[in-house]
Amino acid sequence: MRVVADVNVTPLGAGASLSSHIAACEDVIEEAGLNYRLHAHGTNLEGSWEEVMRVVQRCHDVLHERGAPRVDSTLRIATATDKDQTLEGRIDRVEGKIK
Repeated sequence: MRVVADVNVTPLGAGASLSSHIAACEDVIEEAGLNYRLHAHGTNLEGSWEEVMRVVQRCHDVLHERGAPRVDSTLRIATATDKDQTLEGRIDRVEGKIK
């Protein structure tokens, strides 16, 4: 089953500036080959359950490797069985209704 997920992975105890850690997670997503879109409070991902969960786990691993003693994630997942959904399709439908 394909999912569209909203993921926020936050290293704790890794200093005040988190942008390099976030960029490291974006590299993980890029390497996984998933469709994604960075936003101000996280990243939207599109993929299978397994792919998305592997990316979240790998982000945790990478952040721990970079010295974060703790990592906290928030994950929201949307699925649909009545039609194919994509990240861009969901965004386009809303943007098409904005006047």
